[in-house]
Amino acid sequence: AVIGGVGIFLPGLLLIYFVYPVWENMKKIKAIKVSLKGINAVAGGLIAVSAVVLMQKSGLSVENILVTLSTIVLLRFKKIPVPLIVLGVLIAGFIL
Repeated sequence: AVIGGVGIFLPGLLLIYFVYPVWENMKKIKAIKVSLKGINAVAGGLIAVSAVVLMQKSGLSVENILVTLSTIVLLRFKKIPVPLIVLGVLIAGFIL
């Protein structure tokens, strides 16, 4: 468990500690600006695909669709912090 935790969290921590101090200077470089647009698009696509795969494996039910749609609506139209939405949806998932 410890090795797994280190393997998951260490790369992100190293990026934060070593890249963040020079990030403002790097964002001004045109090639990096263009790359970030593509990286954001790919990240969004990967999140969407993982949501579809999870929905397929959990079964397409009315409850799953309601929880998914309510999450999307809350994220899109309300200024509720994401951790609170995740907690609320987690509780709703256990109740339903």
